[in-house]
Amino acid sequence: MKKRKKTRGWIILGIGLVVVAAVTAAALRPKDSSLAVTVQTADRGDITSVVTSAGKIHPVVEVRISSEVSGEIIELPVKDGQRVERGDLLARINPDTLEAQVAQQEASLRATRAQSAQARAQYLQAQLDLRRVEDLHERGFTAREQLDQAKTRVEIERASHEASTYRIEQQEMQLKEARDLLGKTSIHAPMSGTITRLNAEPGDRVVGTGQFEGTEIMRLANLDAIEVRVDVSESDIINVKLDDRSFVEIDAFPDERFPARVTEIANTADTAGDRTQEQLTTFLVRILLDEPPPGVRPGMTATADIETETVTGVVRVPLQSVTVRRPDVVRSALGEEADSSESAENDYNNDNRRRGRRDTLERVVFVVNDSAAELRRVRTGIADTRFIEIQSGLDEGETVVTGSHSVLTRELEHSSAVRVESPGDTPPGFGGTRSRS
Repeated sequence: MKKRKKTRGWIILGIGLVVVAAVTAAALRPKDSSLAVTVQTADRGDITSVVTSAGKIHPVVEVRISSEVSGEIIELPVKDGQRVERGDLLARINPDTLEAQVAQQEASLRATRAQSAQARAQYLQAQLDLRRVEDLHERGFTAREQLDQAKTRVEIERASHEASTYRIEQQEMQLKEARDLLGKTSIHAPMSGTITRLNAEPGDRVVGTGQFEGTEIMRLANLDAIEVRVDVSESDIINVKLDDRSFVEIDAFPDERFPARVTEIANTADTAGDRTQEQLTTFLVRILLDEPPPGVRPGMTATADIETETVTGVVRVPLQSVTVRRPDVVRSALGEEADSSESAENDYNNDNRRRGRRDTLERVVFVVNDSAAELRRVRTGIADTRFIEIQSGLDEGETVVTGSHSVLTRELEHSSAVRVESPGDTPPGFGGTRSRS
């Protein structure tokens, strides 16, 4: 029994020594200080620069229907959403008052014509009297004074007759105007389309557009031609051109993209939050859909991707590969003297000013060589939602660091030791962050 206990003690002691040795070895083993990164190879391909903006669906042609005469709506034979053809009756205003005005003008015209006929008869009588006086004056039976009076009477009657004809013309124009207003009590469709908004009901009183803005009764739109109206920022509007190809996503039609093109660009800016820190200057851009989907309605929310420029066969890397560093850090990494890099820095700063950037940071990528990161200064071109063009500083086939975001922006330095991990092995918080440059 004592021998068995002694053997067990030696075994426990041996196990303890082994554990202590393993712990000591682990503590003395050098720690891996390399940074875990994901990488991708720079390749050649096409890049299309896209300006993205949100807006609303609008019909290209939409007419606001108002009455030109004031009164009560006595007939409204259309409904919201109804399809109508050009010339169809849309609404009718009570014509009683205007019918009375037409009858009054007709009576006034008849009276004026009668007065004109009387004035003509008096004018003709004055001419006959003048001829008799002239005949008597030639034979010496009348004085000169009577002849002058006869001539004056002729002129008076002639002027009276001419005035009566002018009154007839005036009355005829007033009658025509009254009839026109009476005809406008019936409102007809100026085009074929769909009633997109109905703001009135039978019995409502409307104000005519003769002297005021007028009451909007309804809106009529052609839903066969649909456009998206978006506000593009002043920094992007210089890249947008007429007929630029676009793709529109409508919230009501998920997972669908509709081809479109730019048809109009505003020349004058719209400013929101003027004289505040949140001031925003935008320009209205209209984008016509090639084939509007059935069921699309004005006011729906949409997002437009405007393709402004395309380059083909260029060296490209993922967007997140390009980061920024201070110029002195870049010069130190590349072994450049301040004077020798002054020209390059000036070129970069001029490029920044052309792009509207106010900072002086330089764009760089990190190339992986023999498990070490090598900083490269690069000049970039256009970008899309995934890739950015590399114009200089990097060759096709080189391996660049793509993540994680925190490593690229804060931790990675020139000559840092790195270990490449697949995206699936990336710890939480690493990678997966896309940033626009």
